[in-house]
Amino acid sequence: MKNPFRRHKAQARDKPGVRASRNLRALTRPRADITIQGNEAIYAAVSRISNTIACMPIHLYKGFEIQKDHPLERLISLEPHPNFTAFTWRQTMEVMRNTEGNAYALRVLNNYGQTVRLDILNPTRVTPQTDPEDGSIWYAITMDDGKQALAPGFLVVNLRHMSANGIRGIRPIDVLRKSLDYDTQVKALSLDQLDGVNHGVALTIPSVGLSQAQKDEAVDRFLETYEKSGRSVVILEGGMTATNFSSSPVDAQLLDVERITRNRVATVYNLPPHLLGDYTDTSFGTAEQQMMEYLQLTITPIVEQWEEELDRKLLTPEDYAAGYRFRFDTASLTRTDVKTTAERNQMAIRGGWRKPNEVRAELSLPPDPYGDQLMSSRDLIPLSVSVEHPELLLGGKAAPAGDSEGKEEKTE
Repeated sequence: MKNPFRRHKAQARDKPGVRASRNLRALTRPRADITIQGNEAIYAAVSRISNTIACMPIHLYKGFEIQKDHPLERLISLEPHPNFTAFTWRQTMEVMRNTEGNAYALRVLNNYGQTVRLDILNPTRVTPQTDPEDGSIWYAITMDDGKQALAPGFLVVNLRHMSANGIRGIRPIDVLRKSLDYDTQVKALSLDQLDGVNHGVALTIPSVGLSQAQKDEAVDRFLETYEKSGRSVVILEGGMTATNFSSSPVDAQLLDVERITRNRVATVYNLPPHLLGDYTDTSFGTAEQQMMEYLQLTITPIVEQWEEELDRKLLTPEDYAAGYRFRFDTASLTRTDVKTTAERNQMAIRGGWRKPNEVRAELSLPPDPYGDQLMSSRDLIPLSVSVEHPELLLGGKAAPAGDSEGKEEKTE
């Protein structure tokens, strides 16, 4: 049987990415799953995660320095695509990942093999396939005209939900399908109950000596007076009595269904329930503790996948060996109130593990000429000075160790 991947392999070796990008220009616009438009809990979960990833800065580092002049730094942190900001691009990719289970972006290369933009693909039109000869992954992409184009794996940035085969992610909405159907049925039942009896008046009419026609006339007079008074004043005669009654339009047990649905959505999306409005089991005392739970439970695995996929697909082996890495600034999520932030920064500077200019950069303040040194905790002198000149820590009164003449002079 003829291998369908051979011709495309030859094309990829000749001009990797250039030929593929020309063949895939007719892709449709990406779209999110319509299911999130009809379920508030799923919309809240997807919005929370996608906005968090979009808000966190991501940069290209070499060691601990941001590579501001590298073209990949501009591509990722400023403009992955001419039609998107970096925020919108990351947000859209996360919405795709959290609705369809997979997010795909096609690398478009120039004639020098450099990535110049990342085109977001409609995940419902992308099918991963495996080459039977060498096991490499290719992506079959269906275009508007119905034809398929094959793109090699190194040209497609692929972010996915949990997968049973490591290739195609499972759609979270499929996992929640039964819960969503149950929630829809309960809401329909609640609406039906709202159309039932909620408030009324029980009218008692003496039955002795009155014909049916007289009873109907009494009821008509009562209703006419009741309506004319705006349902507030009635006139009773002939031994008639009226009693108000009301009933709950919705069974109290039905109110728990929404909470159950939110908990199930939170479980599937690996979110703490309190982020979807359920605070019944919240045990943390501060907002910072709650944010740390969110960061460790939900965001860290997503960030790790993003960083590794970008390193693998955008960096050359030479770049990776030279120490280039993509990294998110997860510290931006742990910033708290002014008092806590000030205390943390003070301890970091006095403890000698952060430089003043590093803290000033986080606060969007200009660097200080003397702020690029680690400080010691005694009167905040530079750490290098306290190491090279320990006598300064004692006010200049102590002589260096081993100086016997200094000790004798001090004794006299």
